[in-house]
Amino acid sequence: MTKRLFLFAGYDKQGIIDDTLIHYLTALSALGDIVLIMDCEVQDSQKLDQIKNLLHTEFKHHGEYDFGSYKRGYMWAYDKKILGEYDWVYLVNDSVYGPLFDLAPALEKLESAGTDLTGMTSFFDKFVPKHVQSWFVGLSKKIASSPMIYDFMQSVKARSKKIEVICKYEVGLSRTILQHGFEMFVLYEQQDYLCHTVYEDPKTILENFIPFVKKRALRNLEMDTLLLPYTTDAFNDMIFAHAKRTGLEYPEKTAKHNYKKVFRLTIFAIPICTIYRKTQMKETVLNIYIFDKVRVMKIVKHNYPAN
Repeated sequence: MTKRLFLFAGYDKQGIIDDTLIHYLTALSALGDIVLIMDCEVQDSQKLDQIKNLLHTEFKHHGEYDFGSYKRGYMWAYDKKILGEYDWVYLVNDSVYGPLFDLAPALEKLESAGTDLTGMTSFFDKFVPKHVQSWFVGLSKKIASSPMIYDFMQSVKARSKKIEVICKYEVGLSRTILQHGFEMFVLYEQQDYLCHTVYEDPKTILENFIPFVKKRALRNLEMDTLLLPYTTDAFNDMIFAHAKRTGLEYPEKTAKHNYKKVFRLTIFAIPICTIYRKTQMKETVLNIYIFDKVRVMKIVKHNYPAN
């Protein structure tokens, strides 16, 4: 039987152990052991008593983003001398909702690919090479307990900008491993840097049997019931309750609902300029956004019938 250790990085701006987190941890506990590090204080940690195989928890703000939590979880396991007991060590975080359906087949596919670095999705753009996205990364025993990963984790420190974290640690982890001659495999390879699929086309991710949806991808669902073919009513309700509590944008309140994205310019996967279009019988409307949040221009073209 495959032995797995999940190093879980969590965060909640209100310090709440959300039902969606309990759902995720419960699913992981059926597949391996868990070390949970949250970059915040929490007020209801007793809710975690129901989670089996939860080896260790820490709830303290460290300001080093997810890799700071990965580092702390890794160093705890290293100091306990247990890393070598596991066939696979996974770095996972709560930037996604899931699993929406059974996670075991996805893990089995990752672990049988014959590579030492695996993950759910990859990404690349004009500025960064292809790498495993850090919300779900698998490391084989061979590299998880190696000096290479120990040194990498030790190097993690606070960075003033999130983009530095992405370049230095998310991209850096894959590049460090690949430069040592190892290979990578993911369930979904990014096809085009003009469309950051995991955020902009969540349905494609689900159709590739990846049982997760990025929290920031809710805004690109067609409606708040789109997840129902993939998960239960109860979990679907949990997801949208969490989105409402934390202020995530989702279809019922998005200003871009019913618009189709027709152009996007990105740098380091950050949307710089996005154009949305809605065509009706009498007019076509274009909305132009900066950073996909601030609308800077609205263009209305009246559609006159041909003579």
